[in-house]
Amino acid sequence: MLRPWLEERRAKSFPDPTDFKSTKEFTYAAITASVFKKVIQELLHYLEVEVPDRVKALEEKKKGKVKNFAIGR
Repeated sequence: MLRPWLEERRAKSFPDPTDFKSTKEFTYAAITASVFKKVIQELLHYLEVEVPDRVKALEEKKKGKVKNFAIGR
């Protein structure tokens, strides 16, 4: 549910310069869009790589395959 929304937002193009009254407003919108796209990319990476790894580790602990428990793990 979250992933398709993030991918759609990431694919959107930059703001249209004709929608803004001043260069300053457009520049701010473009910078904000760029930062937003970078954050989305980091979230997608987290969802694709780190979450499955954590789920796998928790499943192994639940099944008793991991004997070496440490604080914070």
